Amino acid sequence: MSDDTPTERFDAPTEPLPEAEGALATPAEASGDEGQKRGMLIALLAIAGAILVALIVLIVVLLGNGGTDDAGPAPEFTTTESPSPTPTETESPEPSDEPSEEPSTEPSATAAPPPPPPPPQSPSFATFNGPNKATCPDTSSSVEITWSWSSSNAVSAWFGIGTQNAKLQPFEQVPTTATYTFNYQCSEASQIYTVTLEDSSGRLTHKTVTVTR
Repeated sequence: MSDDTPTERFDAPTEPLPEAEGALATPAEASGDEGQKRGMLIALLAIAGAILVALIVLIVVLLGNGGTDDAGPAPEFTTTESPSPTPTETESPEPSDEPSEEPSTEPSATAAPPPPPPPPQSPSFATFNGPNKATCPDTSSSVEITWSWSSSNAVSAWFGIGTQNAKLQPFEQVPTTATYTFNYQCSEASQIYTVTLEDSSGRLTHKTVTVTR
């Protein structure tokens, strides 16, 4: 066979391949399913939002109606008179003869002691000092005796011998407060001496002492 012999080309017959089972969907079909799912999701969300808004509105309306005073007409209640019970006589308690205890008027705290009484208005001896015995060496001499006194409310004073009222039988007038010396006669076994005070109203107070030798 020479090189000049023409060559013939035989094309192999092409047959369509069978479609595989479970083959993947085309891109167009996949995009269509996703759109349907997305639309359903949006619709569900819209329905849920509408239900939530309706619940909120319902709650607000109920709360608003509960706070208002314009309530419906109150139901009228009819009362029926029930027969009143017949009162029964009960014995009244007899009054007790014992008096009821009254609240104590004594203060709970310790009461303060009462103030001292005011000084007497009549003349009085505040102090009086002097012996009532004379130290006589014999029965013929005399010895000095000294008295002292102080007074209150007195305007005049007298010293008397052998008397209990020196104003009526004065030996001499003396100061209302003084230190006074006199002579006791030892010839006498005893003798009484008196100092009398007088106030501005003429009231008298006496101090009488019996002196023995």
